Amino acid sequence: MSTPPIEKTAIQSLTLRSAAAIAIAAAASRLGIILPDGAAQELAGAFVDLVVTLGLIGVAVGRTRARTPIV
Repeated sequence: MSTPPIEKTAIQSLTLRSAAAIAIAAAASRLGIILPDGAAQELAGAFVDLVVTLGLIGVAVGRTRARTPIV
């Protein structure tokens, strides 16, 4: 009997974070900015976390507005 693969959410996906890190490194290179080792990965992780947090805030605001009467 084999165990099913562990499912990850899209946010935990290394592919998503890797794509963001590559985009950040490419943009920095184009702008002539030299990033220290690992900086692109750290920035990508922070960016993904920021987008998720802002999305959750947007959902919370939308749900709150939907429950109050429209004036």
